[in-house]
Amino acid sequence: MAINLTIIIVALVGIIFPLYILLTYQKVNANINLDSRYRLADYKQTLIIFWSLTFIILINYIVYKQPALHFYPKFSLINIGLIILILGFAYFQYTTTKVTADNASAVKEKLKDIYHYLPKTDKELKWFLFLSFSAGVCEEMLFRLFLFEFLRENASLVTAFILTNSIFAITHIGTGKANIISSFILGMLFSTIYYFTENIWIAIILHASIDINAGILGYRIHKLTKAENETSLPLIFSPIEKS
Repeated sequence: MAINLTIIIVALVGIIFPLYILLTYQKVNANINLDSRYRLADYKQTLIIFWSLTFIILINYIVYKQPALHFYPKFSLINIGLIILILGFAYFQYTTTKVTADNASAVKEKLKDIYHYLPKTDKELKWFLFLSFSAGVCEEMLFRLFLFEFLRENASLVTAFILTNSIFAITHIGTGKANIISSFILGMLFSTIYYFTENIWIAIILHASIDINAGILGYRIHKLTKAENETSLPLIFSPIEKS
């Protein structure tokens, strides 16, 4: 029973979930571009998917202990140092990422593949922050803590690194096909951190901080460009006729 349930979860995380993303990402992006209300709806739907898969994995681990999950953090000096560095990096990134009238267009161009998905309103920002936190927790548990460990136990370390992060990259195709490579590289970074530290929480903190900063940056750009557009609207008046 334990092996069967684990295989089912592997199929959900490694096949069905990425296949669902591949089949729906174009429609999702098109809907958001046509009607911004779909953006918040997709945030909520993604949260349901993330946490549903995560809870299934946790239940399987609690009941059957398969695969062996290094869930509890290890507090070595190296791990604590990495956590401090990552938190410092996140704070530095947040405080130094300035969006001004001079660079807003350039920054927006760099984010062109994901800008439509980033929050534009205060309500969307709150949901996106929760989504970013959830992505850090859930995606790292799905891909690094579960799928990586399963492949490591049942295939090889090289297979675990390559296959896990290939699937991880595919699930990020909605951010643009050009970003699949960068998603793969980031996934390899997260996997490397997890493999050498055996501390999933370091990867979670780094992952969540990257997503949170992207959301805040998109929100700042939208607010700035919106304010500029409002102040640059032409004045509409009726000419005064000379008598």
